[in-house]
Amino acid sequence: MAFEGKVALVTGGSQGIGRAYTNALLKIGMKVCISDLLEDPAKEFIDNLPPEHKSKVIFQQCDVSSFTDLKNVFDKVISTFGRIDMVVNNAGMFGEQYFEKVIEVNVLGVIYGTKLGFEYMDKSKGGHGGHIINTASEAGLDPMHIAPAYCASKHAVVGFSKSYGHEFYFKKTGVTVNAICPGPVDTGFYRVFPSKCIDVEEAMRLQAKMRPVMPEDVARALMKILEDGKNGTLLRIDADGLRYV
Repeated sequence: MAFEGKVALVTGGSQGIGRAYTNALLKIGMKVCISDLLEDPAKEFIDNLPPEHKSKVIFQQCDVSSFTDLKNVFDKVISTFGRIDMVVNNAGMFGEQYFEKVIEVNVLGVIYGTKLGFEYMDKSKGGHGGHIINTASEAGLDPMHIAPAYCASKHAVVGFSKSYGHEFYFKKTGVTVNAICPGPVDTGFYRVFPSKCIDVEEAMRLQAKMRPVMPEDVARALMKILEDGKNGTLLRIDADGLRYV
């Protein structure tokens, strides 16, 4: 993979899966802009990076459900690094009690990030081509009766990613679009997730049977997508391993 010196934007990049993505991209020589709603975890993350990585990371606060916020992040990436080669639309939200915001963050955030990614990376518009990788979920492939709104949002990400991953767009722009569909992942969110579901007892019963993977396993899925170079694919990652859908 020839990613040395190239530039990535990772939304929700300061914790959990996003932090693992950022570490993996830094290890292959990329520069990274972490975009996140929360500033303190991002500063803590950057402060504890190895010196050789610390100089390759910037942070920009952002609510991905705001197009203006997200465009400001893209503009900061260009003004700081001069280019953008990868957009990882990873920021997400879970909570059936706040289903409107779940849709705004999980669906609109991905749509905004993807459209801006095409705008800035499209070869016909002066970009260099590149990659857009969206974090979907196994809940985007299967039903999730304890979290229907979240499930709907991730089904939307899957359909959206497959549609923009069509060769029609790649031939015009040089930009690939793929999605990663993790099962349960051992993050802070996973530990409190039953309280965010429609029925706490049912969620706890199901959680007791789950076999979560680590955020670094999801980052391996990102690396595989980059290594394989396929366009429009969905890569599933859970306790049974990695496989294309």
